[in-house]
Amino acid sequence: MNLSNEESALFFKLWFSLLAYANRHLQVVPGIVEPEDILDEPREQVVKIRDALVKHPELLESYIRENPATLPPEELAVVSSWRHWVSGDFFVVRFLKPYAVFLSSKEPGHLYGVISLYDPLEEVLGGGPVPIYVRALLLPFRQRIIYDGIIVFHSIYFGPGFRASLNDTYNELKEREGIIEQLTDSSGRPQIRTSLDRQKPRKPAPDWYPVVAEIVAQAEKMRQADTKVQSAAFGLLRAAAALARSTLADPSAKEEHIQALRQVNSALTRLKKLLY
Repeated sequence: MNLSNEESALFFKLWFSLLAYANRHLQVVPGIVEPEDILDEPREQVVKIRDALVKHPELLESYIRENPATLPPEELAVVSSWRHWVSGDFFVVRFLKPYAVFLSSKEPGHLYGVISLYDPLEEVLGGGPVPIYVRALLLPFRQRIIYDGIIVFHSIYFGPGFRASLNDTYNELKEREGIIEQLTDSSGRPQIRTSLDRQKPRKPAPDWYPVVAEIVAQAEKMRQADTKVQSAAFGLLRAAAALARSTLADPSAKEEHIQALRQVNSALTRLKKLLY
């Protein structure tokens, strides 16, 4: 999903005004005084101004206070929301229909749903396979998240193991906290909303613990068998029941779940050796 052309034009009007203001104070790139001067500058020069502004957030505060471009209140509110920008390195891990998903590289990691400007982000990023490692500045814009129009690529090859790890992190964060889709409210005040906020609340599951505990108790009695295959199958049943009981007893005890899963895998391996 992209911003409309009108919204993209508004963003660049406000952003270039802020960048020109920052450059007038910091003198990062000589000759840039007015917002229109930004248009003629190479991308690398604009990045220098952008990065200098991020290091000096007090300039954003003084811009808001002085309002040098005499912005109307609704436009100044957009600029005010940039107090809550997110700058750094990210892994682009998904291209979804509503946005691209950026995973922050710093701990604790978060997922951000980033909307493109004029051109779809998948095209901006070359249409290559994910993950893509980038440096970017994410900005609130009218209760959505965009980027500042410039993405710096890091040329790094990711092996299968790291890709799998990133995919696991994506799935875990999406399940636990959702994808952050909004950083501020319409007035520029902080207000986090995620993809989970849009989901209908799920009905709580029944309390399966007594049922599973009874299965575990009955499975423990199943020690006698006529064949080795039956014995191995009963062992797999006991291990699987114990794993289910572990997840119900303490859903947060990941290490216990992993240990119980190892027992399941061992029991399954024994059964496979007998059958194949």
